[in-house]
Amino acid sequence: MTTLIHHTAKDLPDYINLVARLNREEDGDAWFRGHSSASHRLIPSVLREVTPLTDSRGNPLRGDEILRADGFSVTGPNPERMLDEFKRRAVPFLSRQPKNEFEWLFLMQHHGVPTRLLDWTTNALVALYFALEYLGAESTTCAEDAASEFLKGDDLRGDGMAIFCINPKKINNELHGIQYPVDVAADAETWAPFVRPTNASELNTYAPLCILAPHISPRIRAQSGTFTLHGSNIWSLDYYSVLQPLIHKIFIPYSSAIAIKDDISSLGFTPSFIYPDLDGLSQEIRNQEFRRHAMDRKQYLAKLQRGV
Repeated sequence: MTTLIHHTAKDLPDYINLVARLNREEDGDAWFRGHSSASHRLIPSVLREVTPLTDSRGNPLRGDEILRADGFSVTGPNPERMLDEFKRRAVPFLSRQPKNEFEWLFLMQHHGVPTRLLDWTTNALVALYFALEYLGAESTTCAEDAASEFLKGDDLRGDGMAIFCINPKKINNELHGIQYPVDVAADAETWAPFVRPTNASELNTYAPLCILAPHISPRIRAQSGTFTLHGSNIWSLDYYSVLQPLIHKIFIPYSSAIAIKDDISSLGFTPSFIYPDLDGLSQEIRNQEFRRHAMDRKQYLAKLQRGV
């Protein structure tokens, strides 16, 4: 059980009222992130496949131990090696050369290369879109029961999705004594140790840092994109006990998801809006045509049943 601040929403108006209240409570500074399953933690993709090797005393691990202390060694995908490889091979495809390694990181994240970055947005409906984008199998759990158990503290449930809400000023103040989210690309030299945090010594690169990103791509601009940049520690953001009272987690049962997805689509939150490029347009055209076909098929089968 965690000390995260738990909320539930059953439909779009419920969600909008809730996030509006949370944003007011955070003085308009709230960031949001949507997860397709409430069981997922706040951890960047490159750190999700980490395998512990030894404990803090250097003893080999079997793989089933629970690690509760610092100092253990791990193995996993190497984000710094991928950064170097991307910088070496991506140049022929670029119309604009990134100015520093942070801009390279944002570009990598944009194109799907795993990094230490975790995407957030200042737009609560964009976060909701991402939670809904790849719906899992519908749960047979009663929506009221699922929401009730979540509010009791069972917050890593697999029968609903989740939207997280944080105030980046509070997170940075707690972890780094900084009162604001950092524009790392604008002062790349100062924050450079965060690019390769396992090699850093002159700056505290252990814990995550809330950062801003230049709008170097239409996607970042359309998605109102911001990030947490995770350091040398492999813990998820919501694992830090000192941060849990600062993190809001909104649970939405899967039984509510289809109706909510239709509602935000009618408000213009479609693939071509979220991904303002040919990929987004293609996905939207495909979705529209398959939805039309499903409706036509349903009407045709209904006619057959009526004997028309």
